[in-house]
Amino acid sequence: MSSLVSLVNSCLLPAYDGRTPPDWVKRALDQGLAGVGLFGTNLLPPGGPLREDIVDPLRAVRPDALIALDEEGGDVTRLDYHRGSVYPGNHALGAVDDTALTREVAEAIADDLRDTGINLCLGPCADVNSRPANPIIGVRSFGATPDLVARHTRAFVAGLQGRGVAATLKHFPGHGDTGTDSHSWLPDIPRSLDALRVLELPPFAEGFAAGAKAVMTGHIRLPQVDDLPATLSRRVVTGLLREELGYDGVVISDALEMAPILDRWGFGGAAVLAWSAGVDLVLLGATDGEKILPEVYEAVERALRGGELSLERLEEAAARIAALRAWAAPAPAAGTPVRAADATSTGTGLAAARRALAGVALPALPLAGPVHTLRLAAGTNMAVGEAPWGISECLDRLGRLASAAEVEPGTDPGRIPLPEAGEHGDAPLVVVVRDAVRDPWQQETLAALRTLRPGLVAVEMGLTPVPPPDAPTLLTRGAGLANAMAAAELLTGVRWSGPLRT
Repeated sequence: MSSLVSLVNSCLLPAYDGRTPPDWVKRALDQGLAGVGLFGTNLLPPGGPLREDIVDPLRAVRPDALIALDEEGGDVTRLDYHRGSVYPGNHALGAVDDTALTREVAEAIADDLRDTGINLCLGPCADVNSRPANPIIGVRSFGATPDLVARHTRAFVAGLQGRGVAATLKHFPGHGDTGTDSHSWLPDIPRSLDALRVLELPPFAEGFAAGAKAVMTGHIRLPQVDDLPATLSRRVVTGLLREELGYDGVVISDALEMAPILDRWGFGGAAVLAWSAGVDLVLLGATDGEKILPEVYEAVERALRGGELSLERLEEAAARIAALRAWAAPAPAAGTPVRAADATSTGTGLAAARRALAGVALPALPLAGPVHTLRLAAGTNMAVGEAPWGISECLDRLGRLASAAEVEPGTDPGRIPLPEAGEHGDAPLVVVVRDAVRDPWQQETLAALRTLRPGLVAVEMGLTPVPPPDAPTLLTRGAGLANAMAAAELLTGVRWSGPLRT
């Protein structure tokens, strides 16, 4: 069993609770574990430097361990989970449509990851956001057309991997045309294979041509191809991805803890099906893996006895993962950063976010004096998590915040406290929304507030509305800290010159 445990471990990427790696993770690494997936809950303060708290203890046991996290820029960040990303995300980069800028941002993200010892980035999203109401992709996509997404996917891959961080294209075979969030429900994509080849697959093919070291499958179903989710489908992973597209890098599953997978198959059953389908590296999810690993070992033993899985398939997966670990450049020694991280990230990220701004029917800028803000507290999806967003903190840093308030979903617009006459009472009002295009409450509330305060300016930090609004609106095309600071600068006429990370 010990040799089998080592083989299975070499194809697993679990997570753990808390900040400091527990003893069970170190034991598993010593028994061949491929690496560890980090999530926002591992990275919240208080704590010391991420490298010293997390990475160095892991590498002391296994120097070539894969240490992975989602670092997409914009709305989805783990390094800056407690403050917001210092880089704009894909929606902003696709809107600017400068592949040199996209590569520059990806290089800066890779440098941040290398500085902290991370060698596997679970990004970029290569999904074509062909359905604006998609609840899980949205601003995580470079855009709505395959050619746009393809060229920026290639640039992002080149940026990451040129700096020695492995890129992971996701979510194969394309999550952009789904109407439900696969963290909670299993979405169907009712496309024919021919239509899929035209719309969804070109960005993945372009990323493969750029040498992407890994690709992540999505928990989505293609009824025209298979009744099983893509992650568990041999027709999708082996047939479409391996044989038709010729991809021979590492295939990573999306997190098995997501409800459509876990509720039906459990961790062990889903892992066996994923490996059998052709997946190499199984990502378990944010749930602490100590009690999950024995379940997976037992499921593998049963599957080997029953013929549902072969040792040869696991050995093939382990060999691909070993090659990836060998490729991933060793992180620099502690105390020797790749470059002055915050100086570079502030310049690169903020400059890119400034270029992504767009205004619709805006008044003369800058606004006069300090600014009142109301943030309509829209919900987020599980990929984004609880990372902060909004512009009030940035206005405060610039010395231009009069007041800030948050409006909970469902609040009657007539009950929203608006600034009264008095000190700064006549200051401009800015209402901050996020993905209002797919949220009737935000739309209705914003319309009611415009009636009460006709001169207010809206700041939309999500998807660009189509058609564009006909009232004063500033589009940031993302809700990261860099997007927020760029918006605050434009509204006030004050430039920020310090570090974004404080």
